[in-house]
Amino acid sequence: TGGMMTVGPWSPPAWADFPGAPTRRYHLARTPTPVHRWHLPGTPDGCEVYVKRDDLTGMQLSGNKVRKLEFLLAEAMDRDADCVITIGGVQSNHCRATAVAARYLGLDSHLILRAPQSIAEAGDPGLVGNLLVERAVGANIH
Repeated sequence: TGGMMTVGPWSPPAWADFPGAPTRRYHLARTPTPVHRWHLPGTPDGCEVYVKRDDLTGMQLSGNKVRKLEFLLAEAMDRDADCVITIGGVQSNHCRATAVAARYLGLDSHLILRAPQSIAEAGDPGLVGNLLVERAVGANIH
């Protein structure tokens, strides 16, 4: 594995190998993330529950969202893209993670954000939640 913010080769496991499978990945997350046993009340005897802690991937990239962005942004960089475009809800964690990761890599981001009619009619919600982070990293909001 490479250090954070580096691009490197990637080979899928045999069960996930298919034509067009990614061959490179940008290392945006701190991996591997730990697996912790979760002691749930009422768990039947002989049953154990474990949780994969993808909330510990680091930065503002939002857990499992960073895993797909490592591949998508490596492809964008390989194609000499100068921006990325994505769509999601007005407080989408995916859109926030995309905007932050794009900024780290020097790419512009364009976020097409959906909102219920009542929110759209109320006007710009301002600097709240994910919109605060997206605007702080210079995302173009549509």
